[in-house]
Amino acid sequence: MLSQPRVMLIEDHLVVADWLIPLVEAALNTRSLTHHACFADAKAGICAEEFDVFLVDLGLPDGDGTDLISLIKQTQPNASCIVTTIFDDAEHLFPALHAGADGYLLKDDSREEFTAGIVGILAGKPPLSASIAQMMLQQFRPQTSPEDQPLTARETDMLCAVAKGLSVKEAAEVLSISPHTASGYIKTMYQKLHINSRAEATAKAIRMGVIRHS
Repeated sequence: MLSQPRVMLIEDHLVVADWLIPLVEAALNTRSLTHHACFADAKAGICAEEFDVFLVDLGLPDGDGTDLISLIKQTQPNASCIVTTIFDDAEHLFPALHAGADGYLLKDDSREEFTAGIVGILAGKPPLSASIAQMMLQQFRPQTSPEDQPLTARETDMLCAVAKGLSVKEAAEVLSISPHTASGYIKTMYQKLHINSRAEATAKAIRMGVIRHS
């Protein structure tokens, strides 16, 4: 690992940044850390200066951190790019890895796990939080699918809404129910159909004939 690596932290929540900065400085033994809190500033910084390590949040207020990963790999291919996020689902993980991320860490890991993750990634060790690694294994592990339970009419409506890309709030408005109630229907529907993501819901809805494949 480089001595005193130049680090860019891309994190929009200042409270989280205040937690991450000293942790990263200690883990990487560096004081050369630049922090950007939005997509636009980070993009400008990436284009203006070279760094050794990038820590990228995905959910930025003005853009998708995955697009920054692509930019980093295009302009600074030798830099290490580590996702630091709260998103622990395949819909965020796989696009980030496809864009070129060298690691994927969860911000709700313990301080010790997070520090070990950063150091391990830069040392060439497995580049994922433990729970993310388990989720990836589950995605590719052959298994017999349990029987789906029948949905109620309202749950079927919710499956259709989710498959069409509606947010919880939008689905609630369409069905004239509260967002809280909509979330409950989604949770129950996911459990009954043994699915874990919007992509799986869409595929299931097509197979069930709830929506047509466009």
